Amino acid sequence: DLEDPIWPVYKSTAHTAIINSIDGVAGTSSGCGAPEIVTGSRDGTVMVWDVRQKDTPVAKFVPSTEAPARDCWSVAFGNSYNNEERVVAAGYDNGDIKLFDLKTMSLRWSKCLKNGVVGIQFDRKNITMNKLVATTLESKIFCYDVKTKHHKKGFACVTEKAHSSTVWTVKHLPQNRDIFMTTGGAGSLCLWK
Repeated sequence: DLEDPIWPVYKSTAHTAIINSIDGVAGTSSGCGAPEIVTGSRDGTVMVWDVRQKDTPVAKFVPSTEAPARDCWSVAFGNSYNNEERVVAAGYDNGDIKLFDLKTMSLRWSKCLKNGVVGIQFDRKNITMNKLVATTLESKIFCYDVKTKHHKKGFACVTEKAHSSTVWTVKHLPQNRDIFMTTGGAGSLCLWK
């Protein structure tokens, strides 16, 4: 509460390690869907929270027990164009990108890149999935066309090398989803179309 910042409006300790990334969606700004927050943690877990429901996540994606948990570095909501549809994209330290479908509570798609995924964002959260951009260690940007998925090859992708260092984040221009900015570890900014 910004009028009384001493007391939190919402508080939870469900993750067992530090939270690396957070994203929010819906509510009054998009006109549909529940007001939700997604968190990605060092414990490898991705949790979705409804701010109206205290203490317990409404969705939880846990790493398999067969392999050690990978550090989840980035999360993003997308495909939130009506009250039923919603996906969460998560990027991990080993280069994995996972696309979780919240309607079916399943893994919709996964891809392993060569380097850790430090930033991830859909071009817009409140439209049918269109583009997903992931940024990684070792100067790489991956732009996926997530409108159509090939049954064997997955989503079409364009890869660019930029910044000559880690590409820490990607942010799309709200007024024009074809334009986005990336930030590099050496302090550089790149504008893309």
